Amino acid sequence: MRIAGFDWDRTNVGKLAAHDLEPDDVEWLFEWGDPDIFDHPTRRGRLVALGFVPDERFVLVVFEHDEETRWIRVVTAYEAEHERWWQIYAKAKKLDR
Repeated sequence: MRIAGFDWDRTNVGKLAAHDLEPDDVEWLFEWGDPDIFDHPTRRGRLVALGFVPDERFVLVVFEHDEETRWIRVVTAYEAEHERWWQIYAKAKKLDR
């Protein structure tokens, strides 16, 4: 996925802050973190990224990607604590736990 930039505003930055994350964490995940990206299971037009941020927390990011402009709009992000998310990530990355 090619990314030209990120669309940040008070709303989505606030949602990240509520989960002790910052825009830099999410941007790092997309640029350097090798996330697993897939369609959101229930929200058409949204995607999910799973991966690690710089402080090694495993996070889930829900976002929209405009294929024309290549901008990402993050909807929310939080630590992916449910085992289901790790299983999806590990299978995609061919990891053993």
